[in-house]
Amino acid sequence: MFHVEHSGVDPEPGLHSLRIESLRNIRRLDLALDTRTLLLTGANGAGKTSVLEAIYLLARGRTFRGTKAGPLTTQGESYTRIEGVYQPSNHDAVRLRYVKEGATASRDIHPPLWPETGGADWRSPLQVKLVGENAQTLLDGEPSLRRRFLDWNVFHVEHRFAQIHKDFTRVLMQRNAAIRSGRGQHGLWDRSFIALAESMDRRRAAFHAEWRACFLDLRDDYPFLQGVDLRYRRGWPDGRELGETLASLADQEPARGYTLAGPSRADFRVEPGEGRRGFSRGQAKIVVALLQLAAECVHRAHGREPVIWLLDDLEAELDRTMAERLWNAFGSTGNQIIATRVATDGDPGIFADTESLAMFHVEHSE
Repeated sequence: MFHVEHSGVDPEPGLHSLRIESLRNIRRLDLALDTRTLLLTGANGAGKTSVLEAIYLLARGRTFRGTKAGPLTTQGESYTRIEGVYQPSNHDAVRLRYVKEGATASRDIHPPLWPETGGADWRSPLQVKLVGENAQTLLDGEPSLRRRFLDWNVFHVEHRFAQIHKDFTRVLMQRNAAIRSGRGQHGLWDRSFIALAESMDRRRAAFHAEWRACFLDLRDDYPFLQGVDLRYRRGWPDGRELGETLASLADQEPARGYTLAGPSRADFRVEPGEGRRGFSRGQAKIVVALLQLAAECVHRAHGREPVIWLLDDLEAELDRTMAERLWNAFGSTGNQIIATRVATDGDPGIFADTESLAMFHVEHSE
């Protein structure tokens, strides 16, 4: 177990240490992270991304990697354990732990930041934003991916949004069940449905307005993004009341078996602009990175704790000029950054001139 020591000097906010046991091909790894920027180098498959994954698990309790990455726990081991010491900017340091044994995963924090809840309100003070491989999935994938991304960011501006979202989801499920019953009773839920839908939409739209302004400011540094815009679609036509829209769909919903308008149909889109059909993989990575940077701009304006940037192979698919420009954008936030780079010779590449840079070479441990 980690021991947190206090000195007369206020420590820098951020993740200060990390211990990983039995995570994918990492059997055991201890890292000291008393630096603003940590660059993880190593060959492909050495475990660099797994270090980022460990921090993500501490923060969110779930992985960002798909099933193709294989089992989370190292082959031959019965558990995965991750522990870290995190220093918030306005609180004493805390110890965070994530443990997965079989199908059961748990997290804990010591000392509790919200002891009055008895652990019922478990929120990690450690927050992360990731830019990884397949960034274009956010732009081109299912609308549900973008809704989750949007709602996670809205929640970090206004925590009440989580309860509103939960209440809306419950009413939506009840309304859908009534539609499928075929008894024509789904209209009984419309009053609650509309009230919660409009409450969600107001909060999403308010976040989007600030998010878009920050995105457009960042966009101007990238010539290929000229004319690109960030648009929010609320899930029913602009200029039309939701109740009116539901009434117009009343004959279609029984055949489809679910609600056809409302926040559950919302989306946001990055519109490429006139004369452009889409983005290359490298351009999509830049766009997603700017979406994350713009969201952080909004969160910091609302007094949120700075996140830790997790940047997985930032240079991939970018020319050096674009990679350096993007790296400087992340560095200018002042946030702690943990980045990976494919390198076996210790070459820091575009990161060479970074202040407070520490490097750690990850070796394949299987």
